[in-house]
This record gives sequence, structure tokens and C-alpha cells, in this order.
Amino acid sequence: MNDQLQLLQPKAPSLVSVKHGLCQDVLKAYPDNHFGAMVTDPPYGLSAPPDIRVVLEAWLAGESYVHGSKGFMGKAWDSFVPGPEVWSEVFRVMKPGAFCVVFTGQRTADLMGIALRLAGFEIRDLGAWLYWSGFPKSLDVSKAFDADVGAEREVVGKYRHPATGRPHGDFRTDNDRAAYGSFAGCDDTRNITAPASPEAVHWSGFGTALKPAAEPFIICRKPLEGTYVQNLRKWGVGALNIDGCRYAYGDKAWPGPQENSDTARPNGHSAIWDEDMPQGIGGGSLLGRWPANVYACPKASRSEREAGCDDLPAVTGAEATGSKEGQARLDSPRTGAGRTADEVRNSHPTVKALDLMRWLVRLVTPPGQMVLDPFLGSGTTMCAALRERRDGLGIEADVHHVAICEARMGYHRGKR
Repeated sequence: MNDQLQLLQPKAPSLVSVKHGLCQDVLKAYPDNHFGAMVTDPPYGLSAPPDIRVVLEAWLAGESYVHGSKGFMGKAWDSFVPGPEVWSEVFRVMKPGAFCVVFTGQRTADLMGIALRLAGFEIRDLGAWLYWSGFPKSLDVSKAFDADVGAEREVVGKYRHPATGRPHGDFRTDNDRAAYGSFAGCDDTRNITAPASPEAVHWSGFGTALKPAAEPFIICRKPLEGTYVQNLRKWGVGALNIDGCRYAYGDKAWPGPQENSDTARPNGHSAIWDEDMPQGIGGGSLLGRWPANVYACPKASRSEREAGCDDLPAVTGAEATGSKEGQARLDSPRTGAGRTADEVRNSHPTVKALDLMRWLVRLVTPPGQMVLDPFLGSGTTMCAALRERRDGLGIEADVHHVAICEARMGYHRGKR
């Protein structure tokens, strides 16, 4: 068996580590063309919109752009997306042909893509994690009109969740929250009110935002050296693990039509599937559906987030989010920290689902290759690497988050 084919065989338990520091500094210790894949959830820069002309002028001049506004939950680290100067150092240490998955915010995906392109990466696809349970953050303009003129609205009912029939916020289990969305901060005192002023009547039912139910990720690649075959022979990377990431029939990670009978053919058509038919003939495979650029699964449950974190200090939701009494983000599901009085040990605000990250790590990281996460956060990428028996390096700038990473990684080392 030649060396390249040996790389495709199952291997021993993975070597996974986390380093504390800024990724552009830590990576200077690594040689060119070192990592075989990247899966990362970097800062989204969900702050005050920048003047794009100023951003591009700095980036095209090879300079860093410094954004003055604070980002997600007032955190300075999320003020802006990583610029080309950061991604250029990442680009240097990636092997030619290495695939990379970079999560991004809906409002800043264009900026993230430009920064990656300027660093040298090729944009190959745009994918989305579908989680359905996002919390709408829309201004009810009908209520705004009534408030503007001081009109009092009549209470005509109480809000109840359509799926559970219980008051909003009344969730008995983690599964409830994952399936229906937490609606934290909403209880049976939430009133349904009728518009009072003529303008409020006219604009009743209008808002300012959609419900967030998908989070995009960019799939990019360091350019190949030569052809696919030449690149795979030399570097061992450059192809996606299609069969290893197919959706099993009936798997809800595939959000499209599902088979509803034993005679349904794997391509979704209602016809008898011949078990002896070679794979690929007739439009389907016995291994499952061809992986698409979407993956559907709930957000990480409380138990998943905190697995391994028992010995970490507990903090309240207010402490985790850096919020003050009265701020809406204390109870917003988007913060991921739960209710004000709840104590949590994994206080990171944006924990990705393990199933999602395992799928992505498996998709872009051939066995025998090392996956990089330069913005490790709470450690889910390295937990996924452990479970998928891939080597990996995670880099995290916040020392408190490094402790969370280590605790979670310790738990998943025992689960392989």
C-alpha cells in the first residue's frame, strides 16, 4: 500500500491540543503548508456597520482596519471580522488544496469573504447550519407608532407557544428548548395587544427583521498545486469526504423530503430499490444522500455545552454576558447564557452543536491530516476532532475560554 492510501485508513486516537494567544502570533511557530484542513467560528463583527470604503482602502493597502465599535454583547474581540492580515498567516500554514470552513454572520458574510479572498483563498461554496429555533429580534412597528403618540393598547389575550401549548418560556427539558426555541424571558404575562392609533392599525403585522434560523459558513480552499490528482499525491488533501458525510436516509440533518415507505428509492423517488444495483446507478446510493451545503440540527443543549465543565467556576447569566440589570440580552436565547439567575460553567456565548462540527471536520479533514481552528472559542471543533479521530490544533485568545476548551476536550477524550 502506498503512503497516500495509508493516510486514508483508520488511525490511532487523535492528538489534539489548544494554545492560548492570538492566532496570527501562535501560527508563526508553524511551518508553511502544515495543516490539512480548517474549521472555525471566528468573530462575526456584528457591531455598528463600517464605512466599507474605509475598510477596503485599508485592506487593499495591506493595513489592518481597526473598528471602533464593540461587537456581540459588547465584547471587543467581536468588534470586526478578522482581516486579510490574519487570514494571510492562516493561508501560509495550510497545505495546498486544503479545504476550510469559516462560519460568518449574515450581515458580515460579504466582508468575511473579501478578507479570505484577499488572503489568497478561493471561495468554493456557501453553506448554512439550519437550527430553526432562533429568537426573532424585530421591532413591532405598530407598537412603535402607538408609543410615539402615547396611545394605550388594549390587552386582548396572552401569548402561548403553538407547539407546547404552554406559556412562552415554560420549557421543562433541554429537549424542549432545542426543539422549540427557548423564548427565554417570555412568560405568561406577555400580553397580546390591539393597535390603538390609525397609523398603528395601518402597520399592524409589520416588523423590521426575520426570524434567524440559519447561520452561514463559507467553504474556501487554498489553491491546488497542479491537478486534483497531483495535489492529492503530493499533499494528501484537496478532496471532500463525500461518502463519509452522506445523510443517512431518515436523518433529520437533511432538511428536505424524506422517504416514507420501505419501497422508497434512496434518491427520493417512489420506486422499488434494487439492492443489487451498483451504487450510483439510478440516481442513488445505499450509503445515503449526497451531502449538500446545508446541515440541520438543534443548537447545543445545556448538557452538551457543559459536559466536562463540572470543576469550572459557575457564573450567572448576567456575569457570562457582561450585562447589567434591565438589559434584554440577559435573557436572550441568542446569548446562549440562559436566564439571569441561572448559573453556568460554560459561559461562552456562541457554542456550536457537536453534531454539526463533527460533520464538517469529517467532510474536510482526510484521516491522517491535522485540522486547525484559529478561533477555538469554547472548543467544539477540537471536541469534534477527538470524536472523529483527527489530529487538531485550536488557538484561543481568551484565557477563560481556554479553560472551557480544556475541560470539554477532556470529557470527549474519554468518549472516543
